[in-house]
Amino acid sequence: MTKSLIRPTRDGAMPDPQRRRLLAGLGALGTSCAFSAFGAANAYSATSTATPANLAPHRIVTLNWELTETLLALGVTPIGTPLPDWYRSTIVEPPLPVSVANIGLLYQPNFEMLQALAPDLMIITPGHAPAKPWLERLAPTITLGAYMSSDAPYPALLGETAELAARLQRPEHATSLIAATERNTAEIRAQLAARPALLRAPVLVADLVDDRHLRVYARGSLFDEMLQKLAVGNAANPATGGSPWSTESGFALVPVQRLVEVPQASVLLVGPVAPSARAGLARNAIWQALPVVRERRVAVLPVIAPYGGLVSMQRFAQAVAAALATIDNGGGGVA
Repeated sequence: MTKSLIRPTRDGAMPDPQRRRLLAGLGALGTSCAFSAFGAANAYSATSTATPANLAPHRIVTLNWELTETLLALGVTPIGTPLPDWYRSTIVEPPLPVSVANIGLLYQPNFEMLQALAPDLMIITPGHAPAKPWLERLAPTITLGAYMSSDAPYPALLGETAELAARLQRPEHATSLIAATERNTAEIRAQLAARPALLRAPVLVADLVDDRHLRVYARGSLFDEMLQKLAVGNAANPATGGSPWSTESGFALVPVQRLVEVPQASVLLVGPVAPSARAGLARNAIWQALPVVRERRVAVLPVIAPYGGLVSMQRFAQAVAAALATIDNGGGGVA
């Protein structure tokens, strides 16, 4: 099963994964049909804008926000990406310059804009496969992002980061980025190890879907692999006995009352927490009765993309350490 990319809606709530997969599929189908029409109408020239083999591409369009993050982290700014403000609200870092053009929707880009931008490279995901033949008529196109559906997404992310850097003729940038991420992780792991109280109990990392449901990240997710690197236990992966929380997609949608199965676990909610959901929790008697809530062992993390690049994973490690310190100091709580 392919992992869906989980992003907030406009009011901050998180969409249902199956609905997200359906919309993604329909979007890709729409893109394919639209490009078929474009090809049939012969609106644009099929002349390639390929960069000579000895030159690195420099006019790059990305059709995915997570891949935009990796591109920026390698020191290259795209000339266009879908809905740039959504990148700024769901990925956040590295910052996306205001000069980056809005090329339309993730799966239905503005073809006239793409032609006007004249890219010499487009970066797409496997979800854009139906449209790839038509995209390749506009510019050389590469497919990345398979790490998001990998059973071991972190090693796959490292490989794709290096692959993109090689295409950009910047292999040293990937080496530096990977080394910085590993160094950041090792430093935070050491900081946590120096405060054993912070590691005494496992955690659950989750999105608050609404005031009654959580999307919990488990084995097969990037967040879980980062917790392992930090030596922080993930209560979604029971060591012995108990029913697993994970699915093939690396997360599980569960009712809040299932938290009673792991009373020792702290809860780290990935931002944003929608005001409506926060208010709902304040009225939810089940939530308010949970030991984790009464003992103020709930903390809210910043906005971090669950399948973002290495900058997102650095931010996640830092946020987990800060959240654990907050909880240890008795200040955790969301509603």
